[in-house]
Amino acid sequence: MANTSQNIFLTKKEKLRCNSCGNAIPFGQAFVAESEDSKGTCFACSPFVSYTLLAPGNVALTRRSKKHSTLCGVLFSWNQRRKRFERKGQYVEAEAIVKAEKECAADEASRATKNMKAAEIRTIQDKIYIQEFGKAIRAYYPNCPLNREFEIAKHACEKYSGRVGRSASAKQFDSHMIDLAVEAHIRHVETNYDSQFGKGKRKKEIRLDVGGTIKRILVSWK
Repeated sequence: MANTSQNIFLTKKEKLRCNSCGNAIPFGQAFVAESEDSKGTCFACSPFVSYTLLAPGNVALTRRSKKHSTLCGVLFSWNQRRKRFERKGQYVEAEAIVKAEKECAADEASRATKNMKAAEIRTIQDKIYIQEFGKAIRAYYPNCPLNREFEIAKHACEKYSGRVGRSASAKQFDSHMIDLAVEAHIRHVETNYDSQFGKGKRKKEIRLDVGGTIKRILVSWK
């Protein structure tokens, strides 16, 4: 495993300076630090300048290349829509990637079989969870349309969507998370929210416009 793992941020600020050379770090350039608010160095002054960026997507390759590299720099980029930093890959030694690729090629078949079995188990678990989540929604909103609770639960749990059904609180059937899931469903299905975009209104204005309808329906479903 890499002896040291550091964070590398593509900056979203204009006033950062390198601790080493003192130069300003322009917007969108790499900055090595624990967080973007802490002190650090520009990419040119960091040990990662000679390293190779490995894109995300292959879990085994990512894990193994990190294991074989002396250092590992995890790259984060700011997602303006979600208001958070998201992982965009890691900087590791080129030799580490070569070793990792050989290891991945050697056990590719066995990993594929293992992943397939794991995917089947997750599918079953997801179906069970959506059913349970739907029952919890029905308990909180007993007057919502028949079988709508399962439609809401499925939508809220869509993978990679960032929806509330994937959160830890929702998995405990937290009442607030259930409220958010039902509110989102009403917004998109029971109002004209989606059709209002592209007509000169901002998202905040559109949400305010449909807010009254959402509250009325929420009350009637309870």
